[in-house]
Amino acid sequence: MSWIRIIFINFIVFLVLIVLIEPLAGVGRIIIGRQFVFPDFVKFDPCREMRTDVLLGHVPNHQGCIIKGGSAEGEYVRYNVSDTDKPVLITLGGSTTTGFFQYISDGDTYPSYLAKLMVDDYQVLNGGVGGYSSLQELYKVIRDAPRIEGLHTVVSLNGVNDMPDYHGPNEIRRIYFPFLTASQTQMNDEQVWINQSHDLSIQGLMPNFFSLVRALSRIFESPTNINESPTNINELPTNLTVSNPVALDAGDRWLSNVTRMHAVLQAQGVRYLVFLQPTMGLVGPQSSPPEGSADEVQFNKLVKRQTIDSYFDVIRSLYSELKQHCSELSYCFDISNEVPPSGNVYNDPRHHNSDGNRMLAEVIAQHLRASDNSN
Repeated sequence: MSWIRIIFINFIVFLVLIVLIEPLAGVGRIIIGRQFVFPDFVKFDPCREMRTDVLLGHVPNHQGCIIKGGSAEGEYVRYNVSDTDKPVLITLGGSTTTGFFQYISDGDTYPSYLAKLMVDDYQVLNGGVGGYSSLQELYKVIRDAPRIEGLHTVVSLNGVNDMPDYHGPNEIRRIYFPFLTASQTQMNDEQVWINQSHDLSIQGLMPNFFSLVRALSRIFESPTNINESPTNINELPTNLTVSNPVALDAGDRWLSNVTRMHAVLQAQGVRYLVFLQPTMGLVGPQSSPPEGSADEVQFNKLVKRQTIDSYFDVIRSLYSELKQHCSELSYCFDISNEVPPSGNVYNDPRHHNSDGNRMLAEVIAQHLRASDNSN
């Protein structure tokens, strides 16, 4: 019976290793400057739940989501301070904007503050969705703007999620799918359906392990050669390009998206204003937190991350392009130096806390009033 005992002991050791590998990987993420990620069954929140959308990639699946100071109207959030007889102002953007991610800044989003600041002028509909870049904003404008009665102004806060590799490897995306996400490309190319709702797969149950492996692999990977044979759909789609394609890098894609949004809304008689989003890590005040402050603690997480994936280099290079493009657009406002880490205004390195969002809303409201007065 000794062999049964050996098998049993090995099985127990195997189970212990499986149990330990996820928390140890979480510690590894903390060491490299990332946050510990809780498995999906622990962190599940109906406000964070998404579902797949063929046009936008993903949209909120907000069943059961309790929204601070507002209520869900489809994929939008309406704040209860808004007067419904006022012109409609829509806010677009990513997780800083969304009214669904209640864990960011305790639900005190900048649009919720903006609704209070502009209550005498507009009713605010928050159309931001976590993970959205200017690409999803464009498609949302095309789909929704003509069917929203009383739409007067669209405010877009973006830039951070337009990073080169955010929706797929840039070296491939810039040529083969500049205006799709990697998931949409895979669905189109392989004719499969990708469920982007709550993930209870092995990757969802062991998020720290898989994300740590991905982060460490970036250290050793070489730049992708688009002339090599593809190994998976995220590297090279087969049927989604055109003859003699124009290469569109991240800054070019952003410019294409915002100029098309402006043209579509202008044709409808709707004003469009785009703001470059402030975020830690940019050259200047966004990288100068006071010593010993809560913001310095958050900034140091980016310093650690820089050694893994050159975050500062990527975000600063992108914003250098965006700032140049923005300076040439009459409807673009570079507020990327506003609301810097002055003590305790950031919730994490990419998102402001409640106080930061209040100040961000004040900056945007100031530009809105100036634009109103000039028209």
